[in-house]
Amino acid sequence: MKYLGRFLFVMIVFLSLAGCSQLLHSEELLGEEERSSLEVAVNSDTGQGTLDLVTPTITEGDTEIEIKMTGIDENKTTFISVANEDVFEGKIKNNEVYTLDISDIKDARRTDYNPKVQLLQTSNDEESGDIVTFKQVRYSVEKE
Repeated sequence: MKYLGRFLFVMIVFLSLAGCSQLLHSEELLGEEERSSLEVAVNSDTGQGTLDLVTPTITEGDTEIEIKMTGIDENKTTFISVANEDVFEGKIKNNEVYTLDISDIKDARRTDYNPKVQLLQTSNDEESGDIVTFKQVRYSVEKE
């Protein structure tokens, strides 16, 4: 009886570790689409072009931030978010400065971390489509 308990304990530990090993290699089980999304999440940057901040630093009282894109596909619908809130959807022009209103975005003017601006373009021009271009930049907010 004493050895049976130890044997069961060892088997449970062994099976638990075998399960963890399978989880570590789960990326191999992903399809091409899921692997592509995983790469975007890991790399944070995919596709052609750049997203630049014209105003890399703002103050708590500022209500706008300016961005500029270079080399982005102008024919695709572009989705832009600030602090995880959608602020723009439409066609963009490269080398033009876009002013984004951040006055109603709760986390856009926090000083305890650097908020982010994200640009997304998809294959079917819908936000839920396959990601073609993803760019992300962070800005800082200073106290007034």
